[in-house]
Amino acid sequence: MLHVKSPESVECFSPVNGEMKRNKWVKAEAWIPEFRFDRFYDAETFNIKLQSTFVKNEDRDIMLKVVGNIKEENVASVGDDGTSQSVVAKTGVASVGNVKVPNPVLLAPYRTFVEVEQPESEFVFRMQSGPTCALFEADGGAWKIKAMQRIKEYLEEELREKIDSKKLYIIG
Repeated sequence: MLHVKSPESVECFSPVNGEMKRNKWVKAEAWIPEFRFDRFYDAETFNIKLQSTFVKNEDRDIMLKVVGNIKEENVASVGDDGTSQSVVAKTGVASVGNVKVPNPVLLAPYRTFVEVEQPESEFVFRMQSGPTCALFEADGGAWKIKAMQRIKEYLEEELREKIDSKKLYIIG
C-alpha cells in the first residue's frame, strides 16, 4: 500500500499482519525550497525567490517586471482599492510612471515533489515602501488536494506495469 499523506510525504507499507500491525517499508519526503508567504521581502530577495522557487509562467514574469523596475523609494498606496495597488516604476527606456500591480496572481510555487506538475493557485501580491513585496495565499489550501491527486496519478502511472495493480493500493 502507498499512502499519499500530504503534498510533501508518501509512505509505503504492508497490509495488516497477524499481529494487526503494518510494516512501514519506505517514507519519501519532498525537498521544498523555502518561501515564506505572508512575509515581506526586500525587492532584490523577492525577485530571486520568484525566479528560484516558482515555476515560470505568465503572472510570475509580469511580477518580475514590476518588481525589477520599481523606483527605489516609492510604493504608492494612494491607488490602493483593496485589490490592486499602484507603484512607481520605469515604464519605458527612461520614463517613470504609475504601474498597476496585478492581483490576484496565478502562480505555481514548488510545494510538492518535483516529479509531479506543481499546482497553480491564486495569491494576493502586495507591496510596501522600502520597497518590500509579499505574497499571501488566496486559495484556502485547495492546492494541497490538487498536489496529492497529482502524486497519486504519478505513482499509478509509474507503477502500472512494474507492479501487479491488483496487489497495489494507493491511498490519496
